[in-house]
Amino acid sequence: MKENTAQINPNWLDDPNWLKKTGGDALDMTLRDHFAGLAMQALLSNPDYSSPDNVLAESANLIADAMLKERNK
Repeated sequence: MKENTAQINPNWLDDPNWLKKTGGDALDMTLRDHFAGLAMQALLSNPDYSSPDNVLAESANLIADAMLKERNK
């Protein structure tokens, strides 16, 4: 991912709702997680898609791995 160069409010940690505003645990999200989420969103956007959750997650992770492999060429 490109480095985020946007200015942030230096007092953001003083806000008790900062976890909600930053995505909470998403702070540890990897590029693979991001790609898998995008793949999952694309798979679910197909109205004919029907598969158990574990197959959906497996498929999304396989797509994410392929995207990372292609990116690293």
